[in-house]
Amino acid sequence: MNTMPNRTYPRIKTSFPGVFYRETEAGKVFYILYRQTGERRLIEDRLTGKGWTESRAAAERIRRIEGKAGNAKTKLMRQEKLNADRNRPTLNFIWLNYLDCKGDELRGLVTDKNRYENHIKPTLGNKTPAEMVPLDIERLRRQLLKKHKVGTVRNVLELTRRIINHGVTMKLCPRLDWTIKLPKIDPDSERIEVLTDKQFQRLQKVWANYPDQHIANWHKFIAWTGSRPSEPLRLEWKDVDFENGFLLKRKTKSGKTVELRMNDTVRGVLLAQRELLDNSPKEMRESGYVFPKKNGGMRHRDSNKRHFQAIRKAAGIPEEYRPNYCLRDTIASRMLSQGSTLDEVAVLLGHEPGSPMTKRYARFIPEAQQRIANQAESVMKGMLDKVKIANFETAMHEKK
Repeated sequence: MNTMPNRTYPRIKTSFPGVFYRETEAGKVFYILYRQTGERRLIEDRLTGKGWTESRAAAERIRRIEGKAGNAKTKLMRQEKLNADRNRPTLNFIWLNYLDCKGDELRGLVTDKNRYENHIKPTLGNKTPAEMVPLDIERLRRQLLKKHKVGTVRNVLELTRRIINHGVTMKLCPRLDWTIKLPKIDPDSERIEVLTDKQFQRLQKVWANYPDQHIANWHKFIAWTGSRPSEPLRLEWKDVDFENGFLLKRKTKSGKTVELRMNDTVRGVLLAQRELLDNSPKEMRESGYVFPKKNGGMRHRDSNKRHFQAIRKAAGIPEEYRPNYCLRDTIASRMLSQGSTLDEVAVLLGHEPGSPMTKRYARFIPEAQQRIANQAESVMKGMLDKVKIANFETAMHEKK
């Protein structure tokens, strides 16, 4: 900021060229004299704010000579850019606002950031939703399909749609007059990742010897409850009722709070975790979360992927298996094979009864298929038996 020096106070030179100060009633006020590279005009700036010293003022002078803006100018430039962005809300601008509004409540934050930075930002980031046309989405879809599966393409396009919808809600941009269509996933292509008995037995040994028992207990909880990986991270001790044998899963994928009964193994996992926390540093010991991070706050699933990958490898589980979701697939398929209904599995996994995500298990589990086929046969035979009985009774009546 250019200012005329106050002539009331004499100028005092320092040992640094172009740096001087004046002694005022408020203390030293520093000034710098410089010319920016390629210019003849001499600039004199007053350095405002606290904490200025001769050496710091000299460093700031060099920055200004190189064309780097001072704090006041930087703030002004940021404000001007912000005003410009508001007048032209690009997808980048809406995305930053989306992150700011959602905060810690945003599930899969790290994954969404990666999808945006790697796929959406390079092609659509500098466009406003109003400037986008269906051809932009089609190009993005084709580009993604060259290296990624349909599921990834669907997730990227869904995130794009979610960001634009946020912009509409916040009145940052108008609603699209066309629809971003998501590619359909072939349900027959969805694989079921079921652990063998030996793999699950090896997993027990890995859990017992894993260096970070907080991670091991978290993974056990997923395995024995069929929870989504992020659900235990939101679990707080106030939601665990040992006396009545249930716990509450809040903010599930469906948006509902689910009451889950505890079996003896789940109770044991939670008691072991409580004992582990009681012998941990104060921040973890006093945290309200069942599986807190070191500072007592809520863990983030994506920050611990390497642990689950290491556990998967040590247990001899195929590398293509998802290290957490294979546990959900395993408990669901084994329950079905032992006589549980699809709706019972849905309750455990947190799906709506009759949802496609639950029904898919029946197609891949031979025991469930056979039981359903046998049940269908029994029902239809029952209808025939009723006819036979009715005919027999009629015949007996006629004989009389």
